[in-house]
Amino acid sequence: MTNKIQDAFGHIQADTRLKESTKRFLREQSRGKFRAGYHPAVKYAVSAVCVMLFLAVGGVGYSWIWTPVSYVSIDVNPSIELALNRFDRVVSAEAYNVEGEEILDGLPLKWKKYTEAIDTVIECEGMQLYLTDTSQLVLTVVADSANEAKLTEGVKACTSHVAGGCHSTQADINAAPQAHENGISCGKYKAYLELSQYDSSITLEECRKMSMEEIWERIREYEEDSGTGSGDIDSGSQDEAVGDMSETGEGTGCEYGSGNGNGGGEMHRYGNGSSHHGGHHGGRHE
Repeated sequence: MTNKIQDAFGHIQADTRLKESTKRFLREQSRGKFRAGYHPAVKYAVSAVCVMLFLAVGGVGYSWIWTPVSYVSIDVNPSIELALNRFDRVVSAEAYNVEGEEILDGLPLKWKKYTEAIDTVIECEGMQLYLTDTSQLVLTVVADSANEAKLTEGVKACTSHVAGGCHSTQADINAAPQAHENGISCGKYKAYLELSQYDSSITLEECRKMSMEEIWERIREYEEDSGTGSGDIDSGSQDEAVGDMSETGEGTGCEYGSGNGNGGGEMHRYGNGSSHHGGHHGGRHE
């Protein structure tokens, strides 16, 4: 290598001092490359560190995107639950009974915005068979305090056009693991807990097989027997009931429904009915 450098400079007319300094510089650069070539382990170590950093960053990003932080249960007779990430996108959809499995079969829900996914489920042909005048569609928002109000508002917008009885509510995010461990949606688990306040003999297995209408019908019966029919055992705020009323005060209630009674129309939970002589509790689709 030294001979090649000398030969190359032999034909160049320049100051002797400049030639020597230039030769010395090139020799040092050449020796540095030569030494680096004898240490391939250094190159491999640097590459390995880069790969590890890439995997670590990628793993954090993957967990951030795909980890569920909130849920929306959709319960009629079919029992379905959407798991949402931090961006309110669906990362998974779970069916908790055979009817729910039939609804989800073939529905493209993953990565959709939660409101779009809810619309897809409610408006699909299979679900329409269950949305009758007497059925109860209950959508339960399970989220932390920072996201609960926002998700609830979106859920209500999704169900504003649904005919028949519909209702939106909230459940404690801390109860989600217990519901899932017992193979039941958060919405139906909450309904079970409320029914068990009146009937301690009721079991999760019984509620799992019941439709939401059957569960709330039993709750209404206990409320009437205990004289708490106009109360709210959900421990949540009761929305103002608004609806199209006829002269006799009849209306379809989507949020807590309307009760029966003369001269006032007592408000009951989730039901449909009529109120004569100025009954003012109609229904608003939430």
